[in-house]
Amino acid sequence: MIGKATTLGIITVYETERKNGSQSSNLYVFNPFPKSEPPKKEKLNHPNKTNNLSKTKPKDLNKRNEEAILDHTFSSDHVPKSFVNLIKYFFSEAKTIEEYWKMTRIAAYRNNREKEEELVLDISIQSFKQMIRKLKAKNGVKNPVAYYFGILNRKFEEVYFEELFGMGF
Repeated sequence: MIGKATTLGIITVYETERKNGSQSSNLYVFNPFPKSEPPKKEKLNHPNKTNNLSKTKPKDLNKRNEEAILDHTFSSDHVPKSFVNLIKYFFSEAKTIEEYWKMTRIAAYRNNREKEEELVLDISIQSFKQMIRKLKAKNGVKNPVAYYFGILNRKFEEVYFEELFGMGF
């Protein structure tokens, strides 16, 4: 059964009902456009060539400036200042500093040390210094962040085994 009809310009919507009175799916009818005359053609006098060719390209306002690099002063507040002060001499971008600190937090969490802030900071600084030594050596490192993460994991494991040894295991 077809109930109420609503016309929305070029679309007419018919609400349908079931025999028990509940609403069923709607029926959509697309109305044709009214016919009208096409616009009259006007002859426009366009020059074949432009008089002034601009050598500059228009700027794309939607594209962000990729050259804007934030230095260490823009690093997040969750990165300790002593960590930033060490790393800024080797990597001055805030994004890079935060990436190293993120790896530190992941390694600390994986080794159940995330609440021991002083220990985490100490191990992160030691690991970073060791990584820089390796980077300055003749046989460099392909991925410094991954290498740093590996050093962190080994140092956290050393602390764990030292604690086990101290307990008598």
